[in-house]
Amino acid sequence: MKQRIPIVELVCEQMRQEVEAPQSLSEMEQAIREFLMWLGRMALQLWLLALEQAEPARQVECACGGKASYRCRREGTLRTMFGQVKYRRAYYTCPTCGEGSCPLDKQLGLRPNAMSAEMERLAGMVGVERPFGQGSRLFEALTLVSLSDHSLDKAAQAYGEEQMKCEAEWEQEAYDMDRLLEHQRRVKPPRRLYGTIDGGRVHVRGEEGVSDALWRELKVGAWFTTHAQPPTQPGGTWSIRAEQVRYYADICEADTFSRLVWSTGFQQHAQLAQELVILGDGARWIWELVEEHYPHAIQIVDWFHACAYLEPVATVSFPDPAQRDDWVTQTKTALWNGCLDEVIAACQQQVDPQREDDPAQKAVTYFTNNRQRMDYPTYRANGYHIGSGTIESGIKQIGAQRLKVAGATWNLSSARKVAKARAAYLSGDWPVLAARRTHLDRAA
Repeated sequence: MKQRIPIVELVCEQMRQEVEAPQSLSEMEQAIREFLMWLGRMALQLWLLALEQAEPARQVECACGGKASYRCRREGTLRTMFGQVKYRRAYYTCPTCGEGSCPLDKQLGLRPNAMSAEMERLAGMVGVERPFGQGSRLFEALTLVSLSDHSLDKAAQAYGEEQMKCEAEWEQEAYDMDRLLEHQRRVKPPRRLYGTIDGGRVHVRGEEGVSDALWRELKVGAWFTTHAQPPTQPGGTWSIRAEQVRYYADICEADTFSRLVWSTGFQQHAQLAQELVILGDGARWIWELVEEHYPHAIQIVDWFHACAYLEPVATVSFPDPAQRDDWVTQTKTALWNGCLDEVIAACQQQVDPQREDDPAQKAVTYFTNNRQRMDYPTYRANGYHIGSGTIESGIKQIGAQRLKVAGATWNLSSARKVAKARAAYLSGDWPVLAARRTHLDRAA
């Protein structure tokens, strides 16, 4: 620490010369930040120079197995968190494969004329958090490094592509019978694991030659644990407190998403869980995926989705607000207590065959088709969580907050990658993806 004091004094003296009479602390902070950016750029440049050997080896091993010969020192430009840095390093060519290489680039994962791994990591984080235009301004304000909205888009998509690679590896592992058997022998089964799946709409551009934009379904799933339980009464305070949440997402058909449901579940040992509880909104495609991969799972229709079918029935059936509220309260209580026949009968009484798109008939069909997933008294007695707030949060954070920004119409490929990158970010997997993208050979 004592060795650094002269450096600090040197910085202070430099600042006093550049800003003789500062008008505010903000002016002083800004001046120091700009100076430290310059200092970091110079230090990085000198450090890279020190790592390069004064006398390069005449030959080095080539990736093809041959011997690459020294040719010259080549200059490169790096886009770093301290701005652009120029450096020189030994360049080799291989007579066997004809490829050229720079050992220092490979050693440090350097990316000439492209974002450094650290810049890409931070730019990608901003890109999955904010619309690219806003994110570009925010990134420059925080880092003093100018980065275009296109660069933020590129960084976020790069992480989305990396997530796709992870998912491809998971799928290969999950459909490998030997790995399945190994999991059964070695993995300690989770005592209770929750899964949940839902969908939302995303605006994407039409296919090539089609000018109209399309709405596609963003499918989001999550695995999590929780010790929270429902309140004792339907009108009580709900506490979700999901733990160890792992989101996954895609914009695709259900049969494609099916493989992701299985492979992500395999990573969480869902197939081995002593109790596997799956929450959904009642959509047929969700339960078909659950039946396909986890037929032993306890299937629960989310309490709030079930209740959402009652309000529209009351709205069209009872002009009087007090009568409407009484009906909703009574049917919710019956649903809470597991009296499905009573709920269905109450809705059936309000069916109007003359009414187009009758909400009462919708409710009757919904409760009839999902009655085996609405045994709420038993679920509560067993301590099961019956609300899907976790997936609702995921749909909101991935779909509404990031993809459905005002005026945005996504290219399908871009939307998929950004959705996957954001799902990984929300799951706390950003450091894992960053580690995979540290070096050029891993990021290629």
